[in-house]
Amino acid sequence: MIVRKPKSTSKTAVVIGKLVISAVATVAIGLSGCLVGPDHIDPGAPFQCEWIPPLPPGVSQSPNDSIAWWTKFNDPVLTSMIVRTAQQNLTLGQAAERIAEARALRGIARGGLFPDIDGIASYTRRKTSGSGNSFGLANFNPPPFNFWSAGFDATWEIDIFGGVRRRLQAADADVDVAIEDHNDLLVSLQGEVGANYIQVRTLQRRIEFVERNIELQRQSLKITEDRFAAGTVSQLDVEQAKSNLYSTEAGLPLLRQEMELAYHRLSVLMGEPPSDLSKQITPQQQFPMLPQDIAVGLPIELIRQRPDIRSAERQLAAQAARIGVAVSELYPRFTITGTFTVDSTKFNRWFTTESIAYASGPAMRWRLLDFGRVRSDIEAQRARWRGLVYYYQNEVITAAQEVEDALSQYRYSIERARSLREAALAARAAAEISEEQYKGGIIPFQTLLDAQRFQAELDDQAAAAEGDIYLAVVSLYKALGGGWIDPFAVAPDPTAVPAGEIIEPTPADPNGNNDIPLDDNLIPNIPVPKDALQPADALPPPAAGDN
Repeated sequence: MIVRKPKSTSKTAVVIGKLVISAVATVAIGLSGCLVGPDHIDPGAPFQCEWIPPLPPGVSQSPNDSIAWWTKFNDPVLTSMIVRTAQQNLTLGQAAERIAEARALRGIARGGLFPDIDGIASYTRRKTSGSGNSFGLANFNPPPFNFWSAGFDATWEIDIFGGVRRRLQAADADVDVAIEDHNDLLVSLQGEVGANYIQVRTLQRRIEFVERNIELQRQSLKITEDRFAAGTVSQLDVEQAKSNLYSTEAGLPLLRQEMELAYHRLSVLMGEPPSDLSKQITPQQQFPMLPQDIAVGLPIELIRQRPDIRSAERQLAAQAARIGVAVSELYPRFTITGTFTVDSTKFNRWFTTESIAYASGPAMRWRLLDFGRVRSDIEAQRARWRGLVYYYQNEVITAAQEVEDALSQYRYSIERARSLREAALAARAAAEISEEQYKGGIIPFQTLLDAQRFQAELDDQAAAAEGDIYLAVVSLYKALGGGWIDPFAVAPDPTAVPAGEIIEPTPADPNGNNDIPLDDNLIPNIPVPKDALQPADALPPPAAGDN
């Protein structure tokens, strides 16, 4: 009997060693690769050095402190509604899910840095046809046999020219865009809550003035009816008094309707069905206090403070990376593939060294002829980048305009409210004097009627003007980008992207010495990548046959 010696396991060790060496070589080549295409750089935007003087009373250019601006009104109801909006608003929930989606897509892009490894296993019962076979031999009919196979195969793209890393950069920037869009929506929603809350409080005050004037006009009607009964005035005075009273009463339903609509808007902003909020916002509550000091900072601070500007800047970063992705298609792509299996026709010899089979080696793909598709895609990506530069610059100057508009609104609202307040006090005094003189028969009823109408009109205008001051302050804080937390003011997120995977923007040299290599950076303040300033033929050498 022949005794077989057991096979040594050295062959398995050799196979594993070769695979490890191949993996290490792949990582080394990938890490030493270059990054084609432009890096992100701030394109610059026009802005003024300071706000247009004169600033409204109480407003200074001290550092912006508008993060939790609603607390400056010292109104717990307003604070509660803004907090509920941040927690429950459904549109904000959609924005939060878009952040989660962007992070998941970033995970897909990051996966491109690593190999794809698939496990494989199969069992086959195989029998060859006796009447026809691939060997062309008649009467060749081997017996049926079993075939077991198990193992894995792997494919790894070597990112020599940075296409995969550029995709990861774009995905990183897309996550930032989603976060900034969420913050921008939060700022907008908080401003809407503040504006609607101020509108409700203003309407309550206007309704209060209307109800008080209605009571005064009812008293005037009673006086007129008494004098008519005494025969001292004609029926005309009575009818004029009634007309004045009913006209004032007709304005009350419109104000109440407007207030209910504001209740409904506030409910939806807080993520709730439309409801009556009159028990939460009662007329007996004190009107919110105006902030004593409003620090608006300098115009340049808007670039850091406004989420919409930050979003536009991150869109530029993402698009710059996508230019690099497109440029990488001009170069060859290298991959390493490998397969390791254990195959056997005998089950009891399946997992032995004799059953080991493997194959590995590099592969290369290069576009030899694509009739200009790659170059057209590069130009399309550049055009999108240039368009985003204009969008970013427009966002900056539009933000400055919104702040200037709010400052003007605040300044002139204060002046108008002051004048209307004095006018309303004078009209009230005139109406009281007119009523006394009418009782004494000194003036006709028409004079009293005009005084009461003027008083009602000015009371309403004065109350609305007071509300306009508060609305201007809310608009100012919203324009400043208040209402969200600066990520640099809190501890870093432990789940954030590792620092080594983030490529920071290259700042422009303030002295103008921007000697940037071709395809490495974008020229600051010029909305076009540097290599786009040269003819298309000056691009990196294309693949053979590329048109």
